[in-house]
Amino acid sequence: HHQELPNPDSPQTALQDQNIARLFHSYISNISEWYDLSDSACSFGLEIPSIALDEPLLFCAVIALSSMHACKTSAPSFRKVAEFYHHRCVQFLIALDAGDELISRGVALAATCLLRSYEILDGDVDPNMHLRGAYSMASLHDVLSGIPQAGLLGAGFWNYLREDITFSLFEECPLKMNLESTPLAIQHSSDQDYLNSITLILGKIINMSFKQDTDGLQWDYIKEDLKSWRNSCPRHMKPYSRLQGEITTSHLFPAIWFLQPCHAAMLHYYLVAMTIVCIYTSPKSLEDLGGLDLPELESQSKERFLENFALEICGIAFTAKVSSVLVNAFGPIAFCARFIKAEVSQQELIRQLLACKSTIGWPVERLIGDLKTSWGMDQE
Repeated sequence: HHQELPNPDSPQTALQDQNIARLFHSYISNISEWYDLSDSACSFGLEIPSIALDEPLLFCAVIALSSMHACKTSAPSFRKVAEFYHHRCVQFLIALDAGDELISRGVALAATCLLRSYEILDGDVDPNMHLRGAYSMASLHDVLSGIPQAGLLGAGFWNYLREDITFSLFEECPLKMNLESTPLAIQHSSDQDYLNSITLILGKIINMSFKQDTDGLQWDYIKEDLKSWRNSCPRHMKPYSRLQGEITTSHLFPAIWFLQPCHAAMLHYYLVAMTIVCIYTSPKSLEDLGGLDLPELESQSKERFLENFALEICGIAFTAKVSSVLVNAFGPIAFCARFIKAEVSQQELIRQLLACKSTIGWPVERLIGDLKTSWGMDQE
């Protein structure tokens, strides 16, 4: 019944079909930005499309994701295309041998990252399903452990880690990745590298928070890591404009503007890290948090800290509404927005989340349902 769909074994032939051409373009011009959030070389926007022209495995991943995105945002009829290319891609991945150059070049890892987004967009299934799949961690183990590499492999590593963090924050479970062997020493040669280093710190913090034997000393060390990361950030990464939110006006979340998407995502991860540190170390003041630099968030109690961190996360996400930042913000929102106490702010968050569905296609209903439960709000 799929006879009429272009055969993915020859990407260049398949691309003569105008629907497929349009989907390919949509990935290049739009969706790839989600993956290039922390990559100054833009590997997912530049390198992946050119490899995909000759590499059916990667081509199938790109078309599967792009058509699922179309299915969720504009044209439900694309589901058939999405499922066809998704199925072919999984078949290609399962057929790979351990020594295959597609693994060592980072192509298989990149395809896996694209399929993880496909599964999240699909929404009806457990988004972690494929992570437990035949092709996931075993074949990719070597490229996901130790020191992150440069190029496409590195870009895949950071995307895999950010997707792992998103899932972890949604499900409140440890990461699939064990970061013990990954050192924090990252060369900051671009602004995006600062996002990668806070991503690594946050990943380690998440795993620490689920360990039974994490002691106060380890939290002190990680607070030092957070502090030195924050102090190393150049000034241009901080917001260039900020307006405090007011419960009394329609402007409930703070307005926060950044030069680059990675600067916004960076602060998101920093705030999630602060939230987890706050939960586990019960600070009396920002000084207890290691004198961390967020002067506008002077608070009286742990509850106020947590609520302010959450409002800040919402402000960063919804001021500029940059899709790559929003996609990366769903995890932080899921984890931190539980601490928003004011009902007007809760309602505003629901409104804003529903509004991004039409451009990003993420299954926000599940996120909203979880938040309503944690707020004790009636489910409509």
